[in-house]
Amino acid sequence: MKKIYIIIIILIVLALISFGIFMFIDIQNEKKEDATALILKENRTVEAGSVAKVSDCIKELRGELMDDYEIDTGQLGTKTVTFNYKSQRNKKKTKSYDINIIDTTKPMIYMGGTVTVKEGYTGNVLDLIFSGDNIDSTPERTIIGDYDTNKVGSYNLKFNIKDKSGNEEMQDFTLKVVKATSNIGTTQAASKIDFSEAIKRYKKENTSIGIDVSQWQGNIDWAKVKESGAEFAIIRIGYQKDYDADYVIDPYFVQNIKGAKDAGLDVGIYFYSYAKTVKEGIEQANWVADNLKEYDINLPIAFDWESWNSFVKCNMSFYDINKIARTFVETIENRGYTGALYGSKNYLQRVWYEDRFENVWLAHYTKETDYDKKYYLWQFCNTGKISGISGDVDIDVMYNNI
Repeated sequence: MKKIYIIIIILIVLALISFGIFMFIDIQNEKKEDATALILKENRTVEAGSVAKVSDCIKELRGELMDDYEIDTGQLGTKTVTFNYKSQRNKKKTKSYDINIIDTTKPMIYMGGTVTVKEGYTGNVLDLIFSGDNIDSTPERTIIGDYDTNKVGSYNLKFNIKDKSGNEEMQDFTLKVVKATSNIGTTQAASKIDFSEAIKRYKKENTSIGIDVSQWQGNIDWAKVKESGAEFAIIRIGYQKDYDADYVIDPYFVQNIKGAKDAGLDVGIYFYSYAKTVKEGIEQANWVADNLKEYDINLPIAFDWESWNSFVKCNMSFYDINKIARTFVETIENRGYTGALYGSKNYLQRVWYEDRFENVWLAHYTKETDYDKKYYLWQFCNTGKISGISGDVDIDVMYNNI
C-alpha cells in the first residue's frame, strides 16, 4: 500500500514538472510571438488633419486587428497609438507605436481680387477676407501695404496668412473704399422656378422631388404641396441664435412636421448651427434627437453651418469645423437616426472634408450641377414656387440610394 502512495506521489510530481515545463515553453513561445508579432513601417509621419488609421503604419501583424480605428491627427507632434489585436493563439493582445504628426500644408485664401468697403468703415479688413488653415486655429493674418478706409479710393495690397508651422500663402488684392451712399453687393433677382418645371427637369426613376422649409415659409398648406407633386420635405427643427447662444425650436416646426406627415410626405430634418466646439456639436445633436422623440422621420438629419463671413473671428481651423460636424453626425447616428452634412458647392470643395461624410446635401443653384463628389440630396434653387406656399421655397432633388 505504501508503494502505491509513493508511486502516486511520484506521478503527481512528474505531472507537475511536466506541466511546469509545458507552461514555461508556452510562455517563452508566447513572448517570442509577441516580440515578432508587429512589424512597423519605417516612415510613420502623418500629415496633420489627414485620415490615418491604425493599419496605415503597420507593415505586418501576426494576428487579427480588432479595431482599425481612425487616429486623431488634429495635434502636431508625437502621438502614441494603442490598439488591440487577436493573436495567432486567439488571445487578446495590446500593442502601441508612435507616429509623428506634421503640418506641411499651406493656409488657404478664398477671395476674388477685390474687397469693397464704405468710406468710414471701422471694422477690421482682415475679417472680410475668408481664409483659414487646415490645423492652426489662429494663423497670423496681415495686410501688406497702406490704405485708409476714411478716404475713397483703390488700394493695391497683399494679404498674407502664415501658420505656426511656417507655412504661408499670399494673394494680391485691391481694397476699394467707396462713398458711404454707394450700394455694395447688389445682385440681379433670380428667376422663379415653378415646382411643375422642377418635376419636368429632374423627376426620374431614381429621383424624388421635394422642398425644404423653415419659419420663413410661414403657414403652409401641406395638402396642396402634396397635390403639386412634392414627395418629401426637409424641415428645420431649430437653430442656434448666435455663437455661444441658446438653441431654439423653429416656431413652425411642429405644424410643419405634423402637416407634412399627415399629407403623406417623407420627412427629413436640419439644424442651423453656430457651434464652435465639439462639445456644442454633441449637445446640439442630442437636443435635436430629444425634440424628435414623438415623431417618426425616414430621411437624414442634416448639420447646417453657414457662418463663413465670420469664420475668421471664430478661431477655428478647417479640421476643427469638420470635427464638430462629424461629431454632430456621429451623435445623431448613435441616437438611431441617419446623419448628413449640408453645404454649398464652394464650401464643400474648399472647407468640408466631404469624403468623410456618408450623406451630403449639396446646395448649388444652377440648372445642372458640376459637383463631382457623392451627394444624396441637391438643393438646386431657393426661388421655387409651389401651391400651398405663398413665397419662395427651396426645391431639392433626392437620389433614392440612401
